[in-house]
Amino acid sequence: MDYFDWYAAYLHRSCPVADAHRDLVTEVYRRRRDGETGVLNKYHKKEWLKSGVNLIFASLFLGTDELEECKVDGAILRGALLTKAMEMLAAFYADLEETKGRVALVTDRDSLLRTTAKRGLSRRQRIGVLLYLEGLDVLEGEPELLRCFYAMGVRGASLTWNERSELPNVFARGTGEKCRAAVCGGTEEPPITDKGVQALFLMEQLGIFVDSSHLSRQAAWLLPSFTKKPYAATHSNGAAVVEHRRNLTEEEIKEVAKRGGVIGVNGYREFNCRIPDGIKGEKRSNCEPEGCSYICALCAQIFYLLESAGEDCVGFGLNLGEGNFLEDTTQLPALTAELLRRGMSVETVKKILGGNWIRYLLQTI
Repeated sequence: MDYFDWYAAYLHRSCPVADAHRDLVTEVYRRRRDGETGVLNKYHKKEWLKSGVNLIFASLFLGTDELEECKVDGAILRGALLTKAMEMLAAFYADLEETKGRVALVTDRDSLLRTTAKRGLSRRQRIGVLLYLEGLDVLEGEPELLRCFYAMGVRGASLTWNERSELPNVFARGTGEKCRAAVCGGTEEPPITDKGVQALFLMEQLGIFVDSSHLSRQAAWLLPSFTKKPYAATHSNGAAVVEHRRNLTEEEIKEVAKRGGVIGVNGYREFNCRIPDGIKGEKRSNCEPEGCSYICALCAQIFYLLESAGEDCVGFGLNLGEGNFLEDTTQLPALTAELLRRGMSVETVKKILGGNWIRYLLQTI
């Protein structure tokens, strides 16, 4: 353990550290559905205390399992997605109660500042969770339902996910999704629909931040026309480093930065690794970028984003889970040490760790 490792550990104990994307609501729901309780206490609290992470953006995402639970005779029933979202939030709230206040919701400026206030070296740190929707499928085409989700603590949302073959393209076109002809007239659906525009307006009015990470390139270019506040890309990397449909072009990066948004560096392997053609399955998910470690890969993304967007617009949105370079957030201090070792200033490191996300949230929620 050299000086940089020691100083990185100190920063993670004394400064706010944020991870702007984790499918936490979905994970808690699935575990509690299978009979477990105290999921946050059992699987995450010690991890966050060890890594110093004290602000997590917890995504509610309807995965394949949840969509199947909403089907009857192969069709998704009207109202089933909304009901499922309520069940997931209820499970998450029950699990929060079992932490006895050690993990709490962030819903406004005061709760954000209480959670991320300057800390000493005590391990009795506060851990804040900010709820957000990864896709507006749960609204079932009704933007006004955002008011209900806001009342339940949701403070961020993306209009859509990558692609949903079994769900209609109600709000916006997702990354990689092909244009679908409208039922009437045979014309292409717009990248952001009228209901998507209504949702964007209402999100800004309520104080729900906008996440562009899963939007198609066409929709992302329209986003500045329909928003006034800064918007974020909570878990996206730079396409100039690794070409992937989910990574951002330099023009998209500069637009996020121009608006005062933040881009969360994603640890997902395929967003950090140039994969030769023909490699599939397990070998694909276990790739290392040209023999480098996860530290090498993430440093490449961070320094590129700093150059393209500036030091005020880069943070973490690790997207931890299957297919990620990192097992959990306890590996973050090693990455911080490498950033310092490569000559990054302490002030810039503090901004990337959490300062930029805090500044962004103070402007948007």
